[in-house]
Amino acid sequence: MYQDNDLLICTKLGTPVTPRNLNRSFYRLIEEAGVPKIRFHDMRYTHVVMLLKARENNKRIAERMGWSSVKMIDRYAHIMPNMQQETADLFGEIFYKNGAEIGAEKEVN
Repeated sequence: MYQDNDLLICTKLGTPVTPRNLNRSFYRLIEEAGVPKIRFHDMRYTHVVMLLKARENNKRIAERMGWSSVKMIDRYAHIMPNMQQETADLFGEIFYKNGAEIGAEKEVN
């Protein structure tokens, strides 16, 4: 009786799930899991944000989301205001570490 309609989310028979039933099931699972309530579509947004915070490659994120360009990631830039500070801090760590090594090399020569 199962109909393979090549759907990612379907009923036990392979037919499309109504949005209302999907949301009802989704909210029930969220409650059972004890995680903050979000909309079903927010999972896609959360997925991108988590990958950005983990510093995943933008090209890989775009491919994973099915985007033809990494420019779509610009829509998520507003949620990462501290990234510039983190990048500056990282550069400072690298710069001063390498600067100390270079200074030590000069003293030996």
